[in-house]
Amino acid sequence: QTDVCESADWYNSKFIVSMASNLNMTRTPDVHFISEARTEGTKFVVLSPDFSMVAKYCDEWIPIQAGQDTALWMAANHVILKEYDIDRQVPYFIDDVKRDTDLPFLV
Repeated sequence: QTDVCESADWYNSKFIVSMASNLNMTRTPDVHFISEARTEGTKFVVLSPDFSMVAKYCDEWIPIQAGQDTALWMAANHVILKEYDIDRQVPYFIDDVKRDTDLPFLV
């Protein structure tokens, strides 16, 4: 809903998640980039409690309930960190984490 990137960048994406935003209503001039990206093979997922106008043309609709969004993203972050940073140790990443982040204090 408050993207940092320009909406035209959606066309260059391979996976787009829309969460708590009905793009057809809030980004009407830009929503065509989603449909154009989908014709190029981009997967589009909508996280929303209701089957909204934008959910009708997504690849996957996840009907989350109020308050479940945090748990969902915590689970996604867990999988990303486990599969790409714990199971697959990369010396550059480990050095960067130790030097430039507060991640060691969070573990």
